[in-house]
Formats: sequence, C-alpha cells, structure tokens
Amino acid sequence: MEVRVIETAREALVDLEEYLTESAGARRFSRRSADLTDKEREVLAELAAGRTTEEVAQALHVSPHTVRSRLKNALRKMGARTREQAVAIAIREGAIELDF
Repeated sequence: MEVRVIETAREALVDLEEYLTESAGARRFSRRSADLTDKEREVLAELAAGRTTEEVAQALHVSPHTVRSRLKNALRKMGARTREQAVAIAIREGAIELDF
C-alpha cells in the first residue's frame, strides 16, 4: 500500500512539474505588443518610418498631443522606456511592418 501511495505522489509531482513548465513557457513568450490599439500601432509605424511627432500628427490628421498620448500608452503597455525601444519591440513582434 505504501509503495502505491508513493508512486501516485510521484506521478502527481511529475504532472505538476509539466504543468508549471508549460505555464511558465506561455508567459515567457507572451507578446508585449498584443494589447496595442490600431491607433497606437499607426503611431509606432509612422515613427518607425523616421517621422517626428509633428509629422506623424499631420500624416494621421490628429494633434501632436494625441500622438504623444498614443505613444505614451504604447510605451506603458509594452514596458518600453523610449519610443525607439517601443518601435523595435513592435517590429520584432510583427505588430508593425516597415515599408521600404
């Protein structure tokens, strides 16, 4: 009886270890750009093209304040510190594409 209980406990531990490994893997590869809105992606795409805040505002027919606000939200969502870092993350994760 004791041997059977120990074997069952070992099997449970193996199952738990597999579950925890899979869970950790899923979180590790979550995309930081997944929660971006289309408007935030537009701003990042324009910045990736080398445009200034004012140029992005003109291209999207919004105010510079709106561009900065959308950028600020994107930075927060992505955990980025700079606009360059946010653009790099968005490109790497496929959230935006470069048009050359």
